[in-house]
Amino acid sequence: MAESESRVVMIAVDASAQADEAFEWYLNNLARDSDSVKVIHCAEFHLGMSVGINYDEKQIAQITEQVKKQQNEVDNLKSKFVDKLRGKGPNDQAFKIKGEAFILTGKKPGEAIIEAAETHKANLIICGTRGIGKDPSYLYGKC
Repeated sequence: MAESESRVVMIAVDASAQADEAFEWYLNNLARDSDSVKVIHCAEFHLGMSVGINYDEKQIAQITEQVKKQQNEVDNLKSKFVDKLRGKGPNDQAFKIKGEAFILTGKKPGEAIIEAAETHKANLIICGTRGIGKDPSYLYGKC
């Protein structure tokens, strides 16, 4: 692929330091102005209680509040990474990378990432990993 050719780069993120590092690594080492970046987050909402039909108004209000709180956290995460795309690179030049963020729900993260990569015809998938020792996390992965 020539340097000027457009490519679709999918970056899977969460609230971890590893996701931040993988994202920064992309920006500092691989980013091209011609890239189209798809930032994805696989949201897993947890209510802390089982859902049923015999709830009173107080319990329903608690569930609603938990969902709103988790949605706000996801929205903030999405904004954080999109803002980084609009930031400055290693030479203090503004990035000109096109990008958008997506929130995926309802599937295991691995399945959701692969499905999204196929849907968006991603040329490259980047994600941070945890628990692999001293080696740089961004060097490992599988598709």
